[in-house]
Amino acid sequence: MKLDTVVAGGLFAVISAKLLQKRLYSMIAIFAVLIFVIKSMLQTPNTISVALAIIGMYLVCLVTQQSWEGFENEEEEDTKNPSPAPPKTSDPHVTPEQIGGMRRDTRELLDLQKELMGSLSEMKPAIEQGAELLKTFSTFFGDSGGQPPM
Repeated sequence: MKLDTVVAGGLFAVISAKLLQKRLYSMIAIFAVLIFVIKSMLQTPNTISVALAIIGMYLVCLVTQQSWEGFENEEEEDTKNPSPAPPKTSDPHVTPEQIGGMRRDTRELLDLQKELMGSLSEMKPAIEQGAELLKTFSTFFGDSGGQPPM
């Protein structure tokens, strides 16, 4: 067995063990596929393929960690800076936690509403073209007001 293969196998085993410790099972599969792709595409020695795959996995972890940290920071901000206490209600069954949940739901609904309005504005040109097309057809087939001939 070549020394290159032994070193590459050792690196793969160490990295796989670290990923197993962190319970990142899917990353092991991605790691193996990455090694295979690098090895077959670049025709590099085994050790270099594994080293490049380690670098690639490190970069993937950095990118995903940054995106997850941004998501977690948003949640932490909500807990660090709680909103002022809601006004007292006459209903003793509504708790401050429920009111906070309603506020979060309302925020999500507003975001969804903005997204839907953006989609509608993107559809506006297509709707206008459809209206023009219908006008064109009505001039060709006569303006019967949408009533079928009797």
